[in-house]
Amino acid sequence: MGQYKHLSELMTMTPTTKVLTILISAFTLAAAWTRQPTRASSAVPTPAVTAVPGAKPGTPGRDYPFFSTDIVLANYGYVEEEFFFEGTANTYSAPALGTAAEIVTSGTPYRSRLLVRRPATAARFNGVVIVEWFNVTNGYDTDVLWLYQKEFFLREGYAWVGVSAQTVGVARPPNGLKVWSPKRYGTLDVDGAGKVPGDGLSYDIYSQAAAAIRQVKIVLGGLKPALLVAAGQSQSSGRLATYLNGIHIRDPIYDVAFLTVNTSPMRADLEIPLIKVLSENEAATSRNQKDSAKIRTWTVAGSTHSEQYSLLSRAAFLKRDLNLEAVDNCETPARSRVEIRYVYNAAVDALVKWKRSGTEPPHAPELTFEGTTLERDKFGNARGGIRLAELEAPVANESAQLCGLGGTHVPFATDVLNGLYPTHADYVAKVTTAANATVKAGFLLPADAAQTIDTATRSIYGKQLTCGPLCADVRQFPKNPSSMLLGKQTAYLLIKDADRTLVKIVDRVTELIAEGYTLGADPKAKAKFAEAARQLQSFVAAARQLEARGNMPAETAALLIDQATTLQRLVGIPSHGGH
Repeated sequence: MGQYKHLSELMTMTPTTKVLTILISAFTLAAAWTRQPTRASSAVPTPAVTAVPGAKPGTPGRDYPFFSTDIVLANYGYVEEEFFFEGTANTYSAPALGTAAEIVTSGTPYRSRLLVRRPATAARFNGVVIVEWFNVTNGYDTDVLWLYQKEFFLREGYAWVGVSAQTVGVARPPNGLKVWSPKRYGTLDVDGAGKVPGDGLSYDIYSQAAAAIRQVKIVLGGLKPALLVAAGQSQSSGRLATYLNGIHIRDPIYDVAFLTVNTSPMRADLEIPLIKVLSENEAATSRNQKDSAKIRTWTVAGSTHSEQYSLLSRAAFLKRDLNLEAVDNCETPARSRVEIRYVYNAAVDALVKWKRSGTEPPHAPELTFEGTTLERDKFGNARGGIRLAELEAPVANESAQLCGLGGTHVPFATDVLNGLYPTHADYVAKVTTAANATVKAGFLLPADAAQTIDTATRSIYGKQLTCGPLCADVRQFPKNPSSMLLGKQTAYLLIKDADRTLVKIVDRVTELIAEGYTLGADPKAKAKFAEAARQLQSFVAAARQLEARGNMPAETAALLIDQATTLQRLVGIPSHGGH
């Protein structure tokens, strides 16, 4: 993903720094390809695999998987397990696009890890394994696609496996695995004890991860995989492009490929189906590769490279494992709220159908340009592309124009919203029409359309209310506490029974605060804010009950209780936090 050490750093990089980062990455990769190649080929070997039990996440000593999920997977019929796998790997030449790489060196030992989240029983398994190449732009392994698609994976019965393939994620201080927990990860080695620069072993490591999934029963707990999806986001998507273009073509072991927010060109004769999903960030600066027999490129208007959902989804374990806050430094309301994750879900679903039944995915419309300038509507939102409800029934400017890779989400003024949606029913109807049209076009799954409509139904849009600072969906906690942000944070963490308790409470809080702002100087406003404060106290009590029942771990409960308590204090101040 487009992140750098801390979630907002890459967004604030100067253009020169970004260019240097790319050049350094390219130089180190090329360093592994300096020797003259010799042609050779063999089937992908199966590595040795060892199970690695762990302690409870968050316990001292860090003898548990790095970024172990904070979802109580047992509530969804899933388990999380970690394995080390080891063997020997090749390095390869850097081929021209359309030609296969050649082996440069062979026989270098490696030892890496697999993080597995899978159905606990065969009855829950749909036969498909998402094999994600961990993104390391932050300086540590990040399971970006899991963060975006976790709800879909759990709902539909996918298994997910994360692969540590690069030296940055394994060994770079301060948060590479070996530094983060020497006790647990000290034996890992993905660079030939420092002798293979540029992640030259990473490609065979990724291939052999697939062999382990297919051949070593303990990896999936005896589940039988039918399809393996090679998957990566941003930086790891770029690595996968190199892999698919030059290495995988030699000994294919993955069935389909899913690449996101990366514009690396792909060979025209790719041997497996591939869907690329791009945000406005990439498409605004690089025109799409044309579709072909095996390739589709889908661009989502208004979406951005690094948006709100994945940021909030990691907030609890980011604090637990690295003591970092999931925040933005951008002063403009940052990070698009366009739900690109739903298009990711549709893409994976389409890939599976493409492979299994030959049903080809649709061709997506491209963004609309006038010359080299992306066309925008009167709200500043892009024209063309896949248009989700956030753009077809807009409540904000959603674009990649500012704030780096996070883009912007600037809510419309109250009078604009009231004019667009005279009643709440008007707003819900427009969202419903947009969602159903996107399902028909093939870029949204029915279950995600239903969730989109439910979110609209729960909202206050069209109710002719003024959503002031303690209500509005702008920026993030802790700089800008608000009830909408608390509601999204709560919903995104996949807490069992939260939809019937916590989410309902915070929806009511949002409405009460908005009613209070709308009343203005009317004495009744004070009562609205007071009731909102009482509801937030109920939220805290309900969160503690869910934690006690085992529906969420301590780090998740602490995050939500801290946010609710902060908001309760501000709502209870007569000046409403000075706003």
